[in-house]
Amino acid sequence: MGYLLLLVRAVTVCAVYLGFAVIGVVLRFAGFISKKRRHRLLAWFAHLWARCSCLIFNIRIKTVGGLKIREGSLIVANHVGTPDIFALGNCFPAFFVSKAEIAEWPLFNHLARLGEIIFAERDKRHQVKEIIGQMSDRLREGCSVILFPEGRASDGMQVLDFKTSTFEAAVRAGCDVVPVTLIYHDGSRPSIACWSEGTFLEHIFRLLKNWRLDVTVFVHAPIQGKTDRGELARESFNIIRETHAREVDGRERHK
Repeated sequence: MGYLLLLVRAVTVCAVYLGFAVIGVVLRFAGFISKKRRHRLLAWFAHLWARCSCLIFNIRIKTVGGLKIREGSLIVANHVGTPDIFALGNCFPAFFVSKAEIAEWPLFNHLARLGEIIFAERDKRHQVKEIIGQMSDRLREGCSVILFPEGRASDGMQVLDFKTSTFEAAVRAGCDVVPVTLIYHDGSRPSIACWSEGTFLEHIFRLLKNWRLDVTVFVHAPIQGKTDRGELARESFNIIRETHAREVDGRERHK
């Protein structure tokens, strides 16, 4: 049954993603659309793509907190695996800051480039400045940006320390920072959503074979008026870690 589900979903994913790729090509070469307008349209279509992905992978989302945030907010969340992208994209029309390795993922790489995702190689100092510049430009255009400040996926049982450098984009843009905590409820330890080991294809195949994945998205109050990136990172981390620890510890006690 699992492999039949995998096959049906894989075919559906290819068909749907091909359709969004065509939309991306049209927007990329539509010279009559301004850059700002193109970015806003891309963010909206990315939102629609994520909603379709949640339907295909049967990801059920429960939200705690308001999804109506200011346009051009920096959204920061803990990172577990690929479902984070689907869940957050489903909740917010926004651009993602993604690790450069996504450019090597089959099918996803072309969509990412057409969708003008911001690729990050945080180990290269000269590129960090470029990433911050791209992020602050999108934020000033009124496009929200989603960032995983841990820099890599965790096992979902803890929140790793946040890297502070990219919070500089929020300082430059003078925008809100919205902390978001993701908690998965599939009963596995680590969650099926986790991608801390193995290849990307193995991770995706596990998700395609999984019947249903439940996730709670906690949207916390925006952090406003901060002008120090370290302070923004620390406050965001503490908010996300506190909620994560409360939910994970509570779940373990009731097992």
